[in-house]
Amino acid sequence: MMLEFFGIKLIDKMGNVARAVNWQERFQHLNESQHNYLRITRILKSLGELGYESFKSPLVKFILHEALVENTIPNIKQSALEYFVYTIRDRR
Repeated sequence: MMLEFFGIKLIDKMGNVARAVNWQERFQHLNESQHNYLRITRILKSLGELGYESFKSPLVKFILHEALVENTIPNIKQSALEYFVYTIRDRR
């Protein structure tokens, strides 16, 4: 549900994600509201607590790619680098 809200879709059972059809509209929410960054941090932490640690890395990689390479959500860079990355327990 939250992935859809952010304009992201789950593409396989390994946790890989991609842009959803509505990504342009929804990425605006990620770029405008820092409150959503706190939500993402909570989602990432919850995934680990609920046994879905392997889903965290693909989501963080996707966010970093969109922020740093595609520049579609540049305002999320700081949170992604300072908070999201550090929620991942498996450092590989």
